[in-house]
Amino acid sequence: MDTAIIAPTSKARARVNGSTRPIFRGGIFASCVVVAGLTLLAAPIAHADQGEDSAEEYFKLGNEYFNGKLIDKAVESYEKCVELKPDYKEAWYNLGIAYSKQRKYKKEIEAYQKAVAVDPRYEKALYNLAIAYEDSNLLEDALKAYERVEQVSPDAVDSLVNQGILRARLGQLDKAIDVYKRAIALDGNLPDAWFNLGIAYARQAERAADDAAKKALFEQERDAYKKAVEIAPTYHKGWYNLAIAENKLGNLDAEIAAYEQALKVRPNYPQALFNLAYAYEEKSETAKAIDVWQRYVDAAAKLPTEQEYIVIAKQELQRLQAPN
Repeated sequence: MDTAIIAPTSKARARVNGSTRPIFRGGIFASCVVVAGLTLLAAPIAHADQGEDSAEEYFKLGNEYFNGKLIDKAVESYEKCVELKPDYKEAWYNLGIAYSKQRKYKKEIEAYQKAVAVDPRYEKALYNLAIAYEDSNLLEDALKAYERVEQVSPDAVDSLVNQGILRARLGQLDKAIDVYKRAIALDGNLPDAWFNLGIAYARQAERAADDAAKKALFEQERDAYKKAVEIAPTYHKGWYNLAIAENKLGNLDAEIAAYEQALKVRPNYPQALFNLAYAYEEKSETAKAIDVWQRYVDAAAKLPTEQEYIVIAKQELQRLQAPN
């Protein structure tokens, strides 16, 4: 199972300290989904019956093939195993993982469903089933599976974070925030939970009716990102989104400091370089702005998604370097 892909950075206009930036690169409105369990399960017990002994042998053989990256042969072995012993939940679970490697997502879902049918409280299978549903864009089914994981294992923090991400994706921001808070109450040292909580607050701010409510949500957003980078100082996305939150609050120095931290972790981070250059312009630090614009042009030169912004950067360099 693959993790979710970070979405392209959005673009928006923003006002900072009384001035309007011509172009402003917005925050990372995407989330870090915790990867599904991809570790194969070993045989749980030995069996006395000859047919069950054969199923066990196919199960072990499937594991050997899988670990040897012979996925097609692993699938054949697991399929033979469950044919001989249809209630072998570990074999259905491993078969689901093998199907995911083959990108046979419908069959992957069916395998996890079979495992859960054998054992309705099978947490690992429910969790992978939820992510498989999500990968197939069956979002309501995915949400139900995450809810079942929580019922079976209320302290399954990874599943809670994923449930929160999915609820936010479905527009259920209040419920998403509640789920993130439950995850954080169980383990306050999860940077992804704090990061996604910040994103949920940012989206709530977009819906806020007045400026006071927006500001309060921006402050909660900022505080969540601060917690994320406090826990994980190399979390470059957290630093970048923190800079965006400081921008919304008009805190130019704090915004610059956050971009600089993001760039310590990822020196060629194009969006951070682009926004940092404008931030230095706003602070009237022309030499630093020129330096960062040039760093941006160098870093983004071969990136197809940055070409329109390179044009802007070169225009800014030309303007800043022109004799007065």
